[in-house]
Amino acid sequence: SILWKDGANNGAGRRLLLGFSHRKTRIKAGKYNYVSRVYAFEPIPPFDIVARSGFFCLGFAPTSPHDHVSGNSPSLQMGSDEALESDNEQIWGATSEYKLKINNEEFNCPRIHFVTGIAEKMGDEEMVIVSYGVNDCYPRMVEVSKDFLLSLLKGQHE
Repeated sequence: SILWKDGANNGAGRRLLLGFSHRKTRIKAGKYNYVSRVYAFEPIPPFDIVARSGFFCLGFAPTSPHDHVSGNSPSLQMGSDEALESDNEQIWGATSEYKLKINNEEFNCPRIHFVTGIAEKMGDEEMVIVSYGVNDCYPRMVEVSKDFLLSLLKGQHE
């Protein structure tokens, strides 16, 4: 959960839960991109959505320790060389090919990614672990701070 402060409850914070959604966008006949967004919702029925971020993409496995998020890419990208250590050419190709393209702009993240889970990191309640699939070929997990996810949500609602 996250602590959300807004005009509700006389400005006192309230606990909300987080989730991820995705959107499929057509790039041409039979080809699609997938982008994600994070949302915050009430923990009790009817589970009203309180905030949602803009769309973003989750990254490939970095090929070096310096290969992280670029300044203009909407990509969350962290990790190691796990995909490059595979002998499977499908995984190898999925690590750098099939990039996200929107309006003829190419981003350094997969054309297809799909969030499969989110969990608080054991021993560190300020971090979450997000699991996702890359180009329908291999799985990834990334640690993300709750403050960063909160900044994505607040950026749309300030």
